Amino acid sequence: MSELSGKQSWSKQLVSSFGSLLKSRRCPRAIVIIFGGLASGTVISVLSSCSVQPDSVSLSSGTAGGFYNRVGEQISHSTQTTVGLKVRNLDSQGSRENLQRLLSGQVDFALVQLDIASQAMRQGKIQAVAILANEYVHIIARKDSGLRSFADLEGKRVAIGTPGSGISFTTSQLIKADKLKIQEDASDFDTAFKKLNASQLDAIAYVGSLGANQKLRQQFINNPNLRIIPIQQSLINNLIVLEPGSYQTATLPMGTYASRPSVPEQDVSTISTAAVLVTRPNMDGHKVGLVTWSIISTARTYSEFYPELQNTESSEPLRKGLFYVHPAAQEVFEDGDPRAAFIRYWQKNSDLQSGVFILLFTSAMGLVVRQWRKQSSQKLLGTTVNRVAELKKLLAENPQEALKGIEDLRQEHRLRFIDGAVTTEIYEQLQQKTQTFADECRLILEKQRRKFVMDTLLLLDEWQATLQTDPDVALQKLRQIKQDYRDMLLSDQVDIEAYVELMQLTLMSVMTLAPQSLPGGAAFTRPES
Repeated sequence: MSELSGKQSWSKQLVSSFGSLLKSRRCPRAIVIIFGGLASGTVISVLSSCSVQPDSVSLSSGTAGGFYNRVGEQISHSTQTTVGLKVRNLDSQGSRENLQRLLSGQVDFALVQLDIASQAMRQGKIQAVAILANEYVHIIARKDSGLRSFADLEGKRVAIGTPGSGISFTTSQLIKADKLKIQEDASDFDTAFKKLNASQLDAIAYVGSLGANQKLRQQFINNPNLRIIPIQQSLINNLIVLEPGSYQTATLPMGTYASRPSVPEQDVSTISTAAVLVTRPNMDGHKVGLVTWSIISTARTYSEFYPELQNTESSEPLRKGLFYVHPAAQEVFEDGDPRAAFIRYWQKNSDLQSGVFILLFTSAMGLVVRQWRKQSSQKLLGTTVNRVAELKKLLAENPQEALKGIEDLRQEHRLRFIDGAVTTEIYEQLQQKTQTFADECRLILEKQRRKFVMDTLLLLDEWQATLQTDPDVALQKLRQIKQDYRDMLLSDQVDIEAYVELMQLTLMSVMTLAPQSLPGGAAFTRPES
C-alpha cells in the first residue's frame, strides 16, 4: 500500500513539476508545443481507436407492428442516435424463431421471453443483455363463463397461442404445472377473440406487457363482457420453484385496460416473465457494450413497454433478477459508456499513468533535443557560410592560409558530427559547401605553383645568359633566386613541396650548365641551400 502511495505521490510530483516548467517563461516555447502536440496526438489516437465502430448488427424481433417488433424499432432508434450503430430489425414469428435464429448464427441479437431462453442460458449457449419488458400472463374469459381461476380451465376450450409463439410456450408450462387437460386451440389473436365472443372458446391465454398491446385494450373496450381471471397462488409458487429465474409473482392492477367499467375489475394475481434481449457468448464485446449503453442511456423511452422505467434514473430494472449476463453488458451496467473504458482504466491505474507520463515526457524531451540539434545545426550552417565568405577574402592574397582555414573548419564539423551535435542532413550540407571552397583553394595553389615553375624557368634562362657573359653576376642572381624561394616558403606563398621542386629544378640547371661556363672550366659547386 505504501509503495502504491509512493508511486502516486511521485507521479503527481512529476506532473506538477513539469506543469510548472511549462508555465515558466524559462521553458522554451518548443517544449510546450512539442509536448502538447505529442499528448494531444496520443489522446486523439486513443480516442480514434476507441471510437471505431461496427457498421451494423442484426436483431430478430417479431411480427410487423407487433409488440416485439416495436421494441426492436426502439432499440434501432436508440443505438443509431446514441452510439451511431445501425440495428437491422428483422421480422419473425416471435420468441422461439428468434432464439433459433440466434443459436444458428443468423442474427446477432434476439428478443426472447426469459422462460423460453432459460434452458439455452443454463447450457451456456446464449447470454442476456437487458430486460426490456415484463410480460404478464392474461387468462381472458367471458363474464358469463363461470370461470373463476386458472384451475377452472380443466376440460375447457382454450386458445393457447399460435404454434411456436411465446404465448404457446408459457401457457403450456402453466397447463403442465397444474396438470390440466384442456382442449387446445391454436388460433391467432384476432380469430381467437372472434371465437371467444361467439362462444366457440371458453378462454384465451395471452402473454404481454401491461397495456402495451393496443389491440388487446380495444378488445376490452369493445367487449365489456370480457374479464381477466386470476391464477391461483399455489400454481404460481409451484412454477417459480420448477423454473427458477424464469417467472415471478405479478399483479395485473385494477383499471389497467379501461377505467369505466374497470378492466380488470380488481387486482388480479398472475405470473410474469421478462422479455429479454439476448446474444451469443462469443458475440463481439464492443458491439454488445454499445447496444447495452444505448438502452441504458435512453431507458425512459422504453417505458411504453416497461412502465417500471418511467419514474427512475436507475438502470437496475434492466437487469433485475437476470442471471447469465454477457460480460460486456455487465461491465456497462457497472461502469457506464464503453467508449470511455480507456479513461476509466487510466483513472484506476496509477502505474499506467506514471508509465505513460514518463513515456510522453521522455519522448517530448527527445523531440526537444532533436529540435535543439536542428536549430544548432542551422545556426552552424549560417556561421559556416560567413566563415567561408571571410576565407574567400583571404584567398586572393594567401590561398595557402585560406586552405588551412577551411580544412580546420571541416575538421571541426567532423568532430561535432561525431559528438551528435550536428544532424546528418546539415553535416552533408556543410561538407558540400566547405569541400567546394577547399577545391577552389587547391586549384589556385596549383595555378600559383605552375606560375612559380614558369617564373623559375625564365629566371634560369636569364641566369644562363648572364653566366656566359658575367659569372660573378650570375652567381649573385642565383643566390637571389634561392633567397626568393625561402621568402615565399616562409610567407606561405608556396608549400614545402613546391619549394623543393623549385630548388631541384634550379640545381639541375646549375649542374648542367655551370662546368661549361665557369672560367678555366672549373666545376661549379653546389649552391647554398
